[in-house]
Amino acid sequence: MKKLYVLLLAVLGTSASYGQAFTALYDFSGVTTTSGLTDPTPVPNVTGLTFGSFTAANSDATLNSSGAGRFSIANQPLGGVNGSDTYTDLTGAIDLNTYFSVTITPNANYSFDLSQLSFRTQRSGTGIRTYAVRSSIDGYSSNLPATVVPDNAEIAVQPGNIFFRTHDLTTTGQNGSTVTFNNFTNITSPVTLRFYGWNAEAAGGTFSIDDVTITGVVNSLGVNHNDIAGLAIYPNPVSGGNVYITSASNQSKSVVIYDILGKTVVNTTTDSAVNVSNLKGGVYVMKITEAGKTATRKLVIK
Repeated sequence: MKKLYVLLLAVLGTSASYGQAFTALYDFSGVTTTSGLTDPTPVPNVTGLTFGSFTAANSDATLNSSGAGRFSIANQPLGGVNGSDTYTDLTGAIDLNTYFSVTITPNANYSFDLSQLSFRTQRSGTGIRTYAVRSSIDGYSSNLPATVVPDNAEIAVQPGNIFFRTHDLTTTGQNGSTVTFNNFTNITSPVTLRFYGWNAEAAGGTFSIDDVTITGVVNSLGVNHNDIAGLAIYPNPVSGGNVYITSASNQSKSVVIYDILGKTVVNTTTDSAVNVSNLKGGVYVMKITEAGKTATRKLVIK
């Protein structure tokens, strides 16, 4: 896909609403082999948020992307073994000074939640074998939770949330690298994400990212977030079964649940529990109305 888009869905229809789900895509369509270490592609445009351009930090400041339409930089940290598909053969370590990065900044009177990040990776014949994503929330001290969705035999997750390109002979782009943001909620200051690659097999080996997709919810701080007195939703995250909704009055509630694309997946009325056993794992937005008052919450299904 070579067309940058942002899908911003208003999932609420009343003045009491405050949550808007967003999906932002960086496709690097403006990157060329002469465009340098900053992605010139127009950034996503989301009300309430400012998305920065992707940049590459590398000791060789003269580098350009090795390919057009993706961000691919050579001079990656070494440690890979040419011809080996054994993870324990790797000897390199993450270099905190070599990475791709992007910053998301909430505008005045807005906060945001981050839900998930997915991206495509590619490597040259002597490129990186391992990579990870970190954030400024903890000062880039730990790798964010890593999974492969959907399953891809070319990518595995090793202990410590390290992505591993499993086959040395495979250099084509691979989808599935996915990061989950746990407790990245009500963020009111800029957050930077960094993508680190290491264990390249030679100095000219590359690390390439493409189709970086970031999902979450942007919230307007100018609206009362607790219009339903005593509102509580539990458990959240939930692993199948029921999610329970209580309030100070415990009156009957209208509940609508939307997926991240804005599609209604549950529409019911309850005074206690909502069955979510049929929902796939992921992030959803729940709209709750009681006695003319409406609130919205993020719901995570494991």
